[in-house]
Amino acid sequence: MFKKIFKKRDKEAINQTLINNLYQTNYDRHVLISYIVTPFKVENNFLHQNYFTAHLITEAFSELGYNVDVVDFISKTEHINYEKYQVVFGFGYNFEQSFYHKMQNNSIRILFVTGAHEEFQNMMSLKCVEDFYQLSKHWLPSESKVLAASTYYAMHSSDIVVILAESHIYDDFRTRFKNTLYSLNNNIIGAFIGFTPKTIANRTANFLYLSGAYQLAKGLHILLEVVKLRSDLNFYIVVPSLNPELEEYYYEALHERENVFLFKNISMDSIEMREIIEKCSYTLSPSYVDGLPGGTIEPMSAGLIPIVSKYCGFAKKDFIFEMDELTMECLMLNIEEVLALSDEAYLQKSDKVKKYILDNFTVSSVKNSFKNLMTENLR
Repeated sequence: MFKKIFKKRDKEAINQTLINNLYQTNYDRHVLISYIVTPFKVENNFLHQNYFTAHLITEAFSELGYNVDVVDFISKTEHINYEKYQVVFGFGYNFEQSFYHKMQNNSIRILFVTGAHEEFQNMMSLKCVEDFYQLSKHWLPSESKVLAASTYYAMHSSDIVVILAESHIYDDFRTRFKNTLYSLNNNIIGAFIGFTPKTIANRTANFLYLSGAYQLAKGLHILLEVVKLRSDLNFYIVVPSLNPELEEYYYEALHERENVFLFKNISMDSIEMREIIEKCSYTLSPSYVDGLPGGTIEPMSAGLIPIVSKYCGFAKKDFIFEMDELTMECLMLNIEEVLALSDEAYLQKSDKVKKYILDNFTVSSVKNSFKNLMTENLR
């Protein structure tokens, strides 16, 4: 569905942190997207849903009649003419800089939040590092995500915020932000959409932990403490990489148990990943801070029943099992709860999970929701 731009734009035009007029349109209005530029330089590798997010956002603005410029959110790009734009959308350094420059009358700044409010993000990031230190005496700040650079104006003075979260994460942001706030679903990659629905016959006691970076912030240590106690269950752990100190501390749990299967840096559309999804009935995300994490919503699209912390930003649903506390005991209680489901209840919830994601988290559904929000709010 994405517009092909790789061949029609010359190499020099996309080998930069600022891409001018991405779709080579000639509209009267202009939008600057401060997000990521890599998705417009390389083909999809099925590793992260933000490839699709970037495209759906830029396409939506183009379809609404805006010439789309894209700038890398973290680069300190010079000579951006902010006065050119009717809308500045995104986050990061270049979004924050818009508050220091003159803009048009009635121009709008729309902050895009893919996790949580910065203040909450930093608080919970510190907490996960301290929690693991109390457990292990290893201090691993690199496995969390404390934001060294604040974007204070963006967090407090944007005209509109669009956040990929509901419930606790959304509610926390609401307490810190006075202007217009909207929730938007994260989008799935879609690698598991065509999988055969789960059945009672293939129900297992297999649990998946699928995560990107920052393993302490994702609560991997909480899961591995459970692993030590539950040799009767199987755990499939899929990560891009592991911190050497963290891996060494949990070496026995990760490498010497027959019920733990560790995979590093595998693609979502790989045969290995397909086999893992087919083997597992449940997915785990004991995260300290998140916004509808891709590592959870992707397996949900194949019918895996989720156990998540309340800090993952999911809406309250009877098929989403939520941890109220970030403890091994709380995770264990939730595991026992899903295992205790009757086969009929398991199948019903698995079907609901799959339908919920396919109805609300596909690229097309998220794009439509996003376009509706923009249409409602852009002057």
